[in-house]
Amino acid sequence: MPTYKFVAKDLMTEKVVCVHPDTPIHTLIKILIKNHINGAPVVDKDGKLVGVVSKTDIVEYEEKTSKKQSQSSKKSFYSDTNGKQKKAFDKISKAKGFGKTVVKDIMTSHVITAQADDTIDRLAKIMYGKKIHRIIIQDKGQVVGVVSTLDILNAVSTMGYGSSAFVTEEAILDLQERLEAAERSIQSLRDILSKIHGEK
Repeated sequence: MPTYKFVAKDLMTEKVVCVHPDTPIHTLIKILIKNHINGAPVVDKDGKLVGVVSKTDIVEYEEKTSKKQSQSSKKSFYSDTNGKQKKAFDKISKAKGFGKTVVKDIMTSHVITAQADDTIDRLAKIMYGKKIHRIIIQDKGQVVGVVSTLDILNAVSTMGYGSSAFVTEEAILDLQERLEAAERSIQSLRDILSKIHGEK
């Protein structure tokens, strides 16, 4: 069966946990922990998508307010697949801070979306082009699901392309971890080269 037969609504996870701009951070933390998720779409009272928020945003906000060094990762909702900031988040989640800080104070307003009837090919192209691992699916302006690279790879693996073996989650995560390690190495090399260039 050709890949264009599959569309987003066939692959997506439909039960998407969303939060609101005025949701307190301590409530957001509880929601993320309870649902075992790294982040959530942010919707207004009419259900319109206005941003995304993730564990990394919480960690970066805490580091910023406490004047600690932070590594920016504004696309963390889309790219963080294995909880890279897990230890930092776990520590922060036990704190009593954040005061009156709410989701809109830390969320990322830039959103990357696709439509429920977009083909699997289009989803793959968006993810590849944006270098992301998950994408929010909308239908008539409403958030209706999320599709991850794992969803796409599992769908493709059942169509008889290449090996007929089912692609396991462990295998995908291992590959993603290797790619992320390679990206970090490349970035470190770029930083070193930039410093050397600057000293000339």
